[in-house]
Amino acid sequence: MGIINSILRLFVRRDPDAPARLPSPDELVLLTRPNGEIDASLLRQMLDADGIHAMVKNRDAVSAESGGMGPPWAYELWVLRRDLRRAREVIGVAGDGDES
Repeated sequence: MGIINSILRLFVRRDPDAPARLPSPDELVLLTRPNGEIDASLLRQMLDADGIHAMVKNRDAVSAESGGMGPPWAYELWVLRRDLRRAREVIGVAGDGDES
């Protein structure tokens, strides 16, 4: 990636006075870290029932590779940034003020 970025910098001139880009509403953001696969699945179903698409990630490489159930600490629930506030309300998770 370093070479590609270097080449792109030659062709793309950025205005130093330009404002920073806003985060994309289609970006995936971490909603919560449930306590295990069962909790993660239940929370995802609650969000789905409210029309919010969510994704469960298993951060444990061994169980993810084998298709088995991972340790409780390994699960994360991700949603689109545009759905973050509503998703927090649906599952009752407090925000940490990083919403844009």
